[in-house]
Amino acid sequence: MLSSFARLARRARLPTRPRSPAQLARSRVLLVRPYSGFPRGPQRYVRFGESGGSSGGGPSNPWDMSKWDRQTKILAGVSTVVVVYYVSHLERVPETGRWRFMDISPKYEAMLADAAHQELLQEFKGKILPPNHPLSRHIRRVVERILEANGLGTLKAPEVAGTQVRPSADVWSAVDPDLIPPEVGGKEWHLFVVNDDSVVNAMASFGNIIVFTGILPVAKDENGLAGILGHEIGHAVARHASERYSGIKVFLFLAVLLDLIGIPFSSFLTQVLYDLPNSRKQEYEADKIGLRLSSRACFDPEAIPQVFSRLGKLERAMSGVHIDFLTTHPASDKRSQVLREMLPEAYAAQAASPMCGQTADHMAQFRDTWLQGLDPDRMSEARWS
Repeated sequence: MLSSFARLARRARLPTRPRSPAQLARSRVLLVRPYSGFPRGPQRYVRFGESGGSSGGGPSNPWDMSKWDRQTKILAGVSTVVVVYYVSHLERVPETGRWRFMDISPKYEAMLADAAHQELLQEFKGKILPPNHPLSRHIRRVVERILEANGLGTLKAPEVAGTQVRPSADVWSAVDPDLIPPEVGGKEWHLFVVNDDSVVNAMASFGNIIVFTGILPVAKDENGLAGILGHEIGHAVARHASERYSGIKVFLFLAVLLDLIGIPFSSFLTQVLYDLPNSRKQEYEADKIGLRLSSRACFDPEAIPQVFSRLGKLERAMSGVHIDFLTTHPASDKRSQVLREMLPEAYAAQAASPMCGQTADHMAQFRDTWLQGLDPDRMSEARWS
């Protein structure tokens, strides 16, 4: 018997069995190496962000809150509360329709008004002109006319020789008007005429109106003074000071939020991109409101652009070049141009004002009664009996 090795050697020398062409082609296909390592089979469409399989090898969904860590969940929760709070405190400025964020309550404004009044008394102690001074009486008359024509309340009665003249009780329609600033429903304003010719300014906020004597040469006359005071009262009516306080809260939160996620907060960028543009926007808004206020009080609207033209000359003489985006106030020349474009609206408001109609009627009655057909330019011909 042949051993197993002999049989294997003998089989190796046997000739191979011939193969058909179909078998040869099939064997070649089996010997070809696959071009790609991907598994063969039907293809499946996978959405962006969806996991490619049960193994979780695909990209994860960033909005899947179940995979957020504790810090991310806290940050998202706080951000949601802040957004809801911000949106719920958006309001429109009644006079212009501009949207803004406002979360200062009238009660808090009353506290600010009282604090501001006391600070003004201390700051300008010894410089405030007495109420019986000719300048004080002249400025007071212009302010009262603006307030009366626009239903904004009255000036607080001046104190003379230690006594205060109180108005009649039927003037007040609100409870405790002394505790509420006029911007939010109160009826009393305080007027301070500060004897300082070096300060070319006036301001109004939280029921306090401050006029520096240095602004009077720029105002030139009663109409110009009414334009300046109307602008400053316009700031108070639009509650711009409270709006700025509200905006500070938003940026304090943004600073904390950016600090938590590792992004440095730039106060310079905040000032250039938000504070200054918003301040200039409020100035234009106060210009528009002030033009209406003084026009309804029958002052000449044409005097207001002239006032800003004079302020523009003063600015160029004092500081030279005015760079708009780096200042809190727009250039006075630009403001004068904008105010001139609004003059038709101002004259329309003046024509619709009941006070101006009464003034025109009184003047017509005076003319008919006293002039008796005489030429007003030749008043020397009039004979007074």
